[in-house]
Amino acid sequence: MSKRHALVIDLAKCVGCKGCSVSCKNEHDVPPGENYCWVYQEGPTGVYPKVRMYYLPRTCMQCSEPICVKVCPTKATFITEEGVVMVDEDRCFGCQYCIWACPYEARFLHPAKRVAQKCNLCIHLTTRGEKPNCVANCATQARVFGDLNDPESGASKLLAQNTDRIFRIREDLETEPNVYYLKPKKVKLK
Repeated sequence: MSKRHALVIDLAKCVGCKGCSVSCKNEHDVPPGENYCWVYQEGPTGVYPKVRMYYLPRTCMQCSEPICVKVCPTKATFITEEGVVMVDEDRCFGCQYCIWACPYEARFLHPAKRVAQKCNLCIHLTTRGEKPNCVANCATQARVFGDLNDPESGASKLLAQNTDRIFRIREDLETEPNVYYLKPKKVKLK
Protein backbone atom coordinates (compact mmCIF):
# COMPACT_ATOMS: atom_id res chain seq x y z
CA MET A 1 0.00 0.00 0.00
CA SER A 2 1.36 3.43 -0.90
CA LYS A 3 1.70 6.22 1.61
CA ARG A 4 -0.75 9.08 2.00
CA HIS A 5 1.06 11.98 3.61
CA ALA A 6 -1.02 14.38 5.66
CA LEU A 7 -0.60 17.24 8.06
CA VAL A 8 -2.76 17.64 11.17
CA ILE A 9 -2.84 21.03 12.90
CA ASP A 10 -4.29 21.30 16.41
CA LEU A 11 -5.68 24.82 16.68
CA ALA A 12 -5.94 24.45 20.47
CA LYS A 13 -2.13 24.30 20.58
CA CYS A 14 -1.23 26.98 18.02
CA VAL A 15 -0.11 30.19 19.75
CA GLY A 16 0.55 32.16 16.56
CA CYS A 17 4.33 32.30 17.04
CA LYS A 18 4.86 31.87 13.26
CA GLY A 19 7.81 29.55 13.85
CA CYS A 20 6.39 27.37 11.06
CA SER A 21 6.52 30.30 8.62
CA VAL A 22 10.02 31.37 9.59
CA SER A 23 11.49 27.86 9.49
CA CYS A 24 9.81 27.22 6.12
CA LYS A 25 11.15 30.43 4.58
CA ASN A 26 14.61 29.51 5.82
CA GLU A 27 14.44 25.90 4.59
CA HIS A 28 13.26 26.80 1.08
CA ASP A 29 14.80 30.26 0.60
CA VAL A 30 11.33 31.70 -0.05
CA PRO A 31 11.56 35.24 -1.48
CA PRO A 32 10.49 38.27 0.59
CA GLY A 33 6.76 38.94 0.53
CA GLU A 34 5.88 35.31 -0.26
CA ASN A 35 5.19 32.28 1.93
CA TYR A 36 4.68 28.55 1.61
CA CYS A 37 3.14 28.61 5.06
CA TRP A 38 1.54 31.47 6.98
CA VAL A 39 -0.63 32.12 10.04
CA TYR A 40 -3.87 34.11 10.07
CA GLN A 41 -4.75 35.87 13.31
CA GLU A 42 -8.32 36.33 14.53
CA GLY A 43 -9.20 38.46 17.47
CA PRO A 44 -9.08 39.48 20.07
CA THR A 45 -12.56 38.17 20.81
CA GLY A 46 -14.46 38.66 24.04
CA VAL A 47 -14.68 41.58 26.41
CA TYR A 48 -11.74 42.69 28.51
CA PRO A 49 -10.43 41.09 30.64
CA LYS A 50 -11.90 37.90 29.13
CA VAL A 51 -10.32 38.04 25.70
CA ARG A 52 -8.77 35.42 23.44
CA MET A 53 -6.82 35.29 20.19
CA TYR A 54 -7.23 32.54 17.60
CA TYR A 55 -4.76 31.48 14.94
CA LEU A 56 -5.20 29.58 11.70
CA PRO A 57 -1.98 28.24 10.15
CA ARG A 58 -2.27 27.82 6.37
CA THR A 59 -0.27 26.09 3.67
CA CYS A 60 -0.87 24.07 0.51
CA MET A 61 -3.63 21.60 1.32
CA GLN A 62 -1.90 18.77 -0.61
CA CYS A 63 -5.25 17.86 -2.19
CA SER A 64 -6.00 14.36 -3.43
CA GLU A 65 -8.11 15.94 -6.21
CA PRO A 66 -6.16 19.16 -6.86
CA ILE A 67 -7.56 21.71 -9.26
CA CYS A 68 -4.02 23.00 -9.89
CA VAL A 69 -3.02 19.67 -11.47
CA LYS A 70 -6.06 19.66 -13.73
CA VAL A 71 -5.39 23.14 -15.17
CA CYS A 72 -1.64 22.82 -15.75
CA PRO A 73 -1.06 22.74 -19.54
CA THR A 74 2.46 21.27 -19.27
CA LYS A 75 1.81 18.80 -16.44
CA ALA A 76 4.42 20.64 -14.40
CA THR A 77 2.13 20.30 -11.40
CA PHE A 78 1.69 16.66 -10.43
CA ILE A 79 1.05 14.35 -7.47
CA THR A 80 3.67 11.94 -6.14
CA GLU A 81 2.83 8.38 -5.08
CA GLU A 82 2.78 9.64 -1.48
CA GLY A 83 0.13 12.23 -2.33
CA VAL A 84 2.37 15.29 -2.32
CA VAL A 85 1.47 17.94 -4.90
CA MET A 86 4.68 19.12 -6.57
CA VAL A 87 5.87 21.54 -9.25
CA ASP A 88 8.47 20.44 -11.79
CA GLU A 89 10.32 23.72 -12.37
CA ASP A 90 11.79 22.42 -15.65
CA ARG A 91 8.30 21.97 -17.11
CA CYS A 92 6.68 25.09 -15.66
CA PHE A 93 6.74 28.15 -17.95
CA GLY A 94 4.96 30.49 -15.54
CA CYS A 95 1.49 30.68 -17.10
CA GLN A 96 0.02 30.99 -13.57
CA TYR A 97 -3.09 28.90 -14.30
CA CYS A 98 -2.36 26.84 -11.18
CA ILE A 99 -1.99 29.98 -9.08
CA TRP A 100 -5.33 31.35 -10.23
CA ALA A 101 -7.05 27.98 -9.85
CA CYS A 102 -5.87 27.23 -6.30
CA PRO A 103 -8.81 27.96 -3.98
CA TYR A 104 -6.44 28.06 -1.00
CA GLU A 105 -4.19 30.81 -2.39
CA ALA A 106 -1.22 28.58 -1.61
CA ARG A 107 0.92 29.32 -4.69
CA PHE A 108 2.89 32.20 -6.09
CA LEU A 109 5.08 33.00 -9.08
CA HIS A 110 8.74 33.15 -8.05
CA PRO A 111 9.90 36.65 -9.00
CA ALA A 112 13.32 35.57 -10.28
CA LYS A 113 12.71 32.02 -11.52
CA ARG A 114 9.30 32.92 -13.09
CA VAL A 115 7.85 29.51 -12.15
CA ALA A 116 5.06 28.50 -9.77
CA GLN A 117 6.14 27.77 -6.22
CA LYS A 118 4.37 26.08 -3.28
CA CYS A 119 4.84 23.87 -0.25
CA ASN A 120 6.12 20.39 -1.03
CA LEU A 121 5.91 19.09 2.56
CA CYS A 122 9.72 19.17 2.61
CA ILE A 123 9.85 16.08 0.40
CA HIS A 124 13.65 16.22 0.54
CA LEU A 125 13.35 15.55 4.30
CA THR A 126 10.31 13.25 4.44
CA THR A 127 11.78 10.80 1.91
CA ARG A 128 14.59 10.32 4.47
CA GLY A 129 12.09 9.69 7.26
CA GLU A 130 12.36 13.16 8.75
CA LYS A 131 9.54 15.60 9.51
CA PRO A 132 8.73 18.64 7.37
CA ASN A 133 10.59 21.67 8.73
CA CYS A 134 7.38 23.43 9.84
CA VAL A 135 6.48 20.37 11.94
CA ALA A 136 9.97 19.90 13.37
CA ASN A 137 10.10 23.55 14.43
CA CYS A 138 6.60 23.94 15.86
CA ALA A 139 7.25 25.10 19.43
CA THR A 140 3.92 23.78 20.76
CA GLN A 141 3.76 20.60 18.65
CA ALA A 142 0.52 21.85 17.11
CA ARG A 143 1.60 20.33 13.76
CA VAL A 144 1.77 16.57 13.27
CA PHE A 145 2.87 14.89 10.03
CA GLY A 146 2.22 11.31 9.06
CA ASP A 147 1.00 8.64 6.70
CA LEU A 148 -2.78 8.26 6.91
CA ASN A 149 -2.47 4.73 5.47
CA ASP A 150 -0.46 3.79 8.57
CA PRO A 151 -2.76 3.59 11.61
CA GLU A 152 0.32 3.88 13.87
CA SER A 153 1.48 7.22 12.45
CA GLY A 154 1.13 10.28 14.65
CA ALA A 155 -1.30 11.91 12.23
CA SER A 156 -3.54 8.82 12.05
CA LYS A 157 -3.61 8.45 15.82
CA LEU A 158 -4.38 12.13 16.40
CA LEU A 159 -7.29 12.05 13.94
CA ALA A 160 -8.65 8.81 15.42
CA GLN A 161 -8.58 10.30 18.93
CA ASN A 162 -10.28 13.57 17.95
CA THR A 163 -13.05 12.67 15.50
CA ASP A 164 -15.38 15.30 16.98
CA ARG A 165 -12.88 18.12 16.39
CA ILE A 166 -11.75 17.44 12.77
CA PHE A 167 -12.38 19.80 9.87
CA ARG A 168 -10.77 20.64 6.54
CA ILE A 169 -10.88 23.99 4.78
CA ARG A 170 -13.31 24.25 1.86
CA GLU A 171 -14.35 20.60 1.84
CA ASP A 172 -17.28 21.70 -0.32
CA LEU A 173 -14.90 22.02 -3.29
CA GLU A 174 -14.28 18.25 -3.27
CA THR A 175 -10.52 18.69 -3.62
CA GLU A 176 -10.01 16.24 -0.73
CA PRO A 177 -7.42 18.29 1.20
CA ASN A 178 -4.86 16.34 3.21
CA VAL A 179 -4.33 19.09 5.75
CA TYR A 180 -6.64 18.44 8.67
CA TYR A 181 -7.43 20.81 11.50
CA LEU A 182 -8.58 20.08 15.02
CA LYS A 183 -11.02 22.67 16.36
CA PRO A 184 -10.10 24.21 19.69
CA LYS A 185 -11.92 22.70 22.61
CA LYS A 186 -14.47 24.93 24.30
CA VAL A 187 -12.55 27.48 26.33
CA LYS A 188 -13.95 28.99 29.48
CA LEU A 189 -12.38 32.28 30.37
CA LYS A 190 -12.28 33.04 34.08
